[in-house]
Amino acid sequence: MIRKHTIPLESGQGSYTIFNSPDFEFVDPTQHFAESFIVTNVSMMRDLILLKKPPIPLEFIENFIHKEALKDWFKKLKDINDTKIPDNLIALLTANTKKDQIKLLKNLSITPDQLIGFIFKAWTDYGFRFSQYTSEYYQNGLDKSKMPKLVEIKGDTVFKIGDTSLTDGQLKQAVDHRKVIVAKFFDNKTSWHCFFLTFDSLKGKETWKNGQPHYHYISDKFGIDRQKVVEQLKGRKYNLGNLPHIDLIGYNDNEE
Repeated sequence: MIRKHTIPLESGQGSYTIFNSPDFEFVDPTQHFAESFIVTNVSMMRDLILLKKPPIPLEFIENFIHKEALKDWFKKLKDINDTKIPDNLIALLTANTKKDQIKLLKNLSITPDQLIGFIFKAWTDYGFRFSQYTSEYYQNGLDKSKMPKLVEIKGDTVFKIGDTSLTDGQLKQAVDHRKVIVAKFFDNKTSWHCFFLTFDSLKGKETWKNGQPHYHYISDKFGIDRQKVVEQLKGRKYNLGNLPHIDLIGYNDNEE
């Protein structure tokens, strides 16, 4: 389940609210995303409404924001279900060999919206449960306990909340060189597929197509045990051989 973290500004005037999702395994993605969406929206609406201190009973406010969050979710769900998904991506779920899978992935690109649509369709039409794992490592020699509660880098500007003995330059270097991998798994009995990306890829720091953001792909057809793949991706470095790529397009359009 998604977790909420509130970090007050040191000035006392407001706070940052951060939502993050811990690792989860073998879920019904339609239920998981619905719960996460509703919990997030309810929390944000509640904070905004209570900030204005309206002369309305709390019970009325709670009922209102839950109804609104539910309506917003059904609108979102319709958009997800209406999203056109590349045929080759769907065919990947029933391909019988590694060779066929690689052929289907050639020159394939997806948007974030198409990926969500694929996650849902893989479950509702093909029975693939969904898992997600994240790994995060700072550069060797960095004492993570010295990091402040929050660091935000915008260009050369470093914004931070909380005590730290690190300079702005050290904080910028820590964030810039942080290694993060997010892996998405689809499982149906012994059949599984994995799409994973690195934050370096999203920043255009990997060499694929001159910095094109992309997912790497691996499946049970590649002859590596699923648990070993997870352990590799959760480690500081991974070595899974030469894997096919799926271009991620429209990513920057979702960043505000």
